[in-house]
Amino acid sequence: MGVVCGKSINSKKTNNKNKIIIYKSNNNTFENKSTKDKKDIQAEESKNRKNQEKLVLIDENVIVTKGVKNPREIYIREKALGQGSFGTVYLVKHIQLQRYYAMKVIRKKVKDISDEESLMSEINILRKLDHPNIVKITDFYNLKYEYNIVTEYCREGELFDEIKKNSPFSEALAGWYMKQILQAVCYCHGNQIIHRDLKPENILISKRLKSGYHHIKIIDFGTAKVFSREKRENALIGSAYYIAPEVLNKNYTEKCDIWSCGIIMYILLTGRPPFNGKTEEEIMKKIKTGIYDMEKYPWGVISKEGKDFIRKLLQIKPELRISAENALHHEWFNLKEVKLFENNYNIKQKSLAKLLNNLTKYRTDNILRCTVIAYLVHNSTQLNQAHEAIKLFNKIDKNGDGKITKEELFSGLQGLKKEESDEQLKKEVETIFNNIDNDQNGYLEYEEFIRAAIDKEYFLNDKFLRFAFNYFDRDHNGNITFDEIQNLFNQNEQNKKSSKAREHLKKCFDEIDVNKDGELSFEEFVSMMKNIINND
Repeated sequence: MGVVCGKSINSKKTNNKNKIIIYKSNNNTFENKSTKDKKDIQAEESKNRKNQEKLVLIDENVIVTKGVKNPREIYIREKALGQGSFGTVYLVKHIQLQRYYAMKVIRKKVKDISDEESLMSEINILRKLDHPNIVKITDFYNLKYEYNIVTEYCREGELFDEIKKNSPFSEALAGWYMKQILQAVCYCHGNQIIHRDLKPENILISKRLKSGYHHIKIIDFGTAKVFSREKRENALIGSAYYIAPEVLNKNYTEKCDIWSCGIIMYILLTGRPPFNGKTEEEIMKKIKTGIYDMEKYPWGVISKEGKDFIRKLLQIKPELRISAENALHHEWFNLKEVKLFENNYNIKQKSLAKLLNNLTKYRTDNILRCTVIAYLVHNSTQLNQAHEAIKLFNKIDKNGDGKITKEELFSGLQGLKKEESDEQLKKEVETIFNNIDNDQNGYLEYEEFIRAAIDKEYFLNDKFLRFAFNYFDRDHNGNITFDEIQNLFNQNEQNKKSSKAREHLKKCFDEIDVNKDGELSFEEFVSMMKNIINND
């Protein structure tokens, strides 16, 4: 999903504001060159701002809005999946789509404003998160007596159960899980979000593969928080085995998540926690010492790189502890016996050709049609039809931060399209970014990429089209008015403030409103979507 405009291209790779990024035509890297003086840069930034004003942004505020109907008219509660002090999580079935989701139901406390603020914080965090290894929110409701948060359902259970059943794991399999976990954590920390309760119970298996290298997603952002680099946290939050020593001292940063990752890796490789005890007090006392065993079986057969990685993750001094970004570049992941997990990114040649063709042909001339695709993809990333597109995203996103830069895309295409020259690939990269990078922030985000790469024809059936139509038909009277469209897009502040955004929306609306009655019927809506076959 989109984010706020204005971030420079590849901003994580360079801090020099006086440099721009261009392609080298003879290899897979970019070259930094100081080619602009201060006035040129200011003029270019001004021009970019004017271009951005023309945009109609598709972001989390447009794709996930507060439900307007009674959720019991949309979902059937089938069974409870779990219960805690916060409320109950139910398995629910979407009546129209006949697909399963998870619904967290939280009973309201009388006049508890802080409770509502806490819940809305969780919802807003979930809405912003756009990463293949983080669970997605699809709906939320603020009812009279309860809150409902609907997320995708990972039917294959907890990583915790997989560990109990099959650990200790090989370094290759442990590496596969740690890569996914750290990619999600790196993404969160890059967006200044701290999870604070990472543990195998909060990591779900979203897709089981015959190889045993399953795909996972992190859940439960109820204790997550947007953090400040200048401020340390002091709330005692976490679970006994996985809590960092500095959290116990109520003085911590996002590095507490890295400690939890170290505990998880230790358990994956050994089948037991590094700090154990009969009571929580005993466990926490051992955690504060930071002393753990690396001598007993299977440590004798674990690589020196794996041991070094554990030590860096479980460094008791948080200021010396490795960051999530640096952890992803640790030499352990480059060991031949660990890199076996890269086979999970292999894509059949026929599927690959289709995906790459979809990327280059994706059109954004009608923002309403693009928004329908965005909404459908957001609710469909677990379908088999999206799986190959997700593998391609992961294959190109080398650093695993959930964003594809021009450099990464260029490098990825070089490996996938060896018959094309670098000059041809450079043009393709520009075309793809111009068409897909809706918010012009200089990188392709997860869902931006998936919605372009996936076969749109799959969504052109009555079930999906009715589902999307009902989302835009906010009053459910059987027609979509321009006011409904405008109000939906006005959930994004930039759209709301831009007169050009309104003009563009009206133009797109009028193009679809064939009989010019000021409303879109379902038939007109279907006609707009079926143009995908003719134009994409």
